[in-house]
Amino acid sequence: MTRTPLAAIYFALGLAGVSVAQPPAPEPAALVLEDQFDRKADLGAYSGAVVILVYGDRRGTDACKALGEQLHVCWHPDAKGQPAAKAQAAPVVGLDGLPPGKAAPDVKVIPVACCGKLPAPVRGIIRTQIAKGAPDVPVWLDFADTMKSNFGMTAGEPNVVVFDAAGRPRGKVNGTPDAATLDNLVRTVQALRAEAVR
Repeated sequence: MTRTPLAAIYFALGLAGVSVAQPPAPEPAALVLEDQFDRKADLGAYSGAVVILVYGDRRGTDACKALGEQLHVCWHPDAKGQPAAKAQAAPVVGLDGLPPGKAAPDVKVIPVACCGKLPAPVRGIIRTQIAKGAPDVPVWLDFADTMKSNFGMTAGEPNVVVFDAAGRPRGKVNGTPDAATLDNLVRTVQALRAEAVR
């Protein structure tokens, strides 16, 4: 992954716990992992959408899932209470002040399982387990500590990194967000959606 000094990417927003880039990193992040179906998972494929990666280790799996679902429903309210396949297909909410003829940028919430550096046979077992547990939602798998190395990670808790529509990292949260942090995160994503159509 392209490395930009974190000091140039993030600054702290007081006690809220959200770090947001100002200005954005000059280059899009070259983030390429794989999913549970052994397919390439490339951040670059989501150009035009704001992407939220919710990531964590095995102990944080349930908390990551809950936060990911909460964030997805925030921008796809029709997904609430739906099975995973239908939830993934729910439309994104509109955007106030959108110029005529412009589509509202989507918000993609993608779970990332931080599995650590493991031998190939163990990776295969993990892929199979995750594919059985999540057959309808792509789960990105990090077998190289990429997320931790580039964005930091609080063990046993959900972590979040936000990329703008050009694929540049624009915010992160390490650890379980409180209500104020979550509000800040939502505002950041909305601002990035608006920025994408200017």
